Amino acid sequence: MPSCLRSRVSAYVLVLPMAFLPGCGEDAPGRSVEANGVITFGAPDADGGRDAEIIGEPVVGRGQCLAVQTAENQRLVVVWPAGSELKTGGGTTGVEVPGAGTVQVGSSFTASGGYATPPLGDDMPIIPETCASGTEEVAVIDDVRRQ
Repeated sequence: MPSCLRSRVSAYVLVLPMAFLPGCGEDAPGRSVEANGVITFGAPDADGGRDAEIIGEPVVGRGQCLAVQTAENQRLVVVWPAGSELKTGGGTTGVEVPGAGTVQVGSSFTASGGYATPPLGDDMPIIPETCASGTEEVAVIDDVRRQ
């Protein structure tokens, strides 16, 4: 994982439509996924290690990118854990996170992870300018603990 990631407490997260977020397998790089006009990002397979508590609500942010709405009214683009999958249907949108179930747009959740400023490096996905400028932080989630 990039050494530029740092911990911070409190953030809100967001969810998305049906597609697979590649990242399964030791050497799989992070990926961008688009479904139904919404974009989200998946991390490469890696061991966690970041210790920030991320609390938030998934929303569709700038550039139609999934983001976390924080208590401080910030929207941070989200990079989901490897193997996460976008889900849509029945009027709901969410991200199915391995071992944690589905986090739906508009619901609250708690996760562990960290924060980084693009470019993320180390096989992480490239966050386009349409989602966030180079000075905005990105929430990188290692593990969703509860919804």
